[in-house]
Formats: sequence, structure tokens, C-alpha cells
Amino acid sequence: MAHAPLRDQIRSNVLALVSVVIALSALFYTTWRNESTEANRNIRVAEFEMLKYLAEVQQIVDYAHFRKDMQRGDLAMGLSRILLIHDLSLLTPKPVAEAADHLQTVWVVNSDKLMTDLPTVGLVSEEILQTRRVVLDSLRHLK
Repeated sequence: MAHAPLRDQIRSNVLALVSVVIALSALFYTTWRNESTEANRNIRVAEFEMLKYLAEVQQIVDYAHFRKDMQRGDLAMGLSRILLIHDLSLLTPKPVAEAADHLQTVWVVNSDKLMTDLPTVGLVSEEILQTRRVVLDSLRHLK
């Protein structure tokens, strides 16, 4: 008969217990949602920056090969942008990070031929475009 008083207490405090469960659920949901929003915000900012630097790298490639402009087509500046893109990709989903890794590899292997070899320009430009596509796809899927 020791259970009767517990059962009576639960019955008389059911509203308070339900209120506590609802309050805890709301707290957990709000915390989860805030963390999710912050993660998406970080990804969004990183990916917009990546798009900006991808455009700059493409300009560097174009100036280096087509205009032979060593100031605006400075391949060392291109490398610094590639490294920055790679660093920003650490904040992004796996497909974006993989695309940035691949872009960095293509740049390191081929950048010394950008001034003279048109197929290399095409290869690097296509890799820049592919990375851009992956970043844009990732942005489209953010919530």
C-alpha cells in the first residue's frame, strides 16, 4: 500500500509534471535549433567567401595566360587564394572539402604551366568551375 500515496501525488501534480516535461523539451529543442542555425551560418559565410576567392583565382588564371599580365596574373597570389579556399573548406560539408582538396592538388601540379599551356588553363578553369558547382549545391541544401 506504499504505492497509493505516490500514485495520489502523481495524480495531484500531473499538470506540474507535464509542464516540466514540456519546458525541458522546449529547452532542448531551442538549444538544438540554435546550434544548427549557427553551424549553417558558419557554413554559409565560409562558402560565400569561397565563391569570392574562386572568382579571384579564375581572374588570376585568365590574366596570367591570356593577357600575360604578371601583376594581375600573379600565380603566387593564386596559390594564396587556393590555400585560403582550402582552409575555409574545413568549415564546410565533406563534398565541398573534397572539391577544395582536389582543386588545391590540381593547382599545385599544374600552376607552373598556366602561362604557356592552354590545355592546362582549361584543366584548372574546369576544376575551379567544378568546385564552384559543389559549393553552390551545398548552399542550396542549407536549411
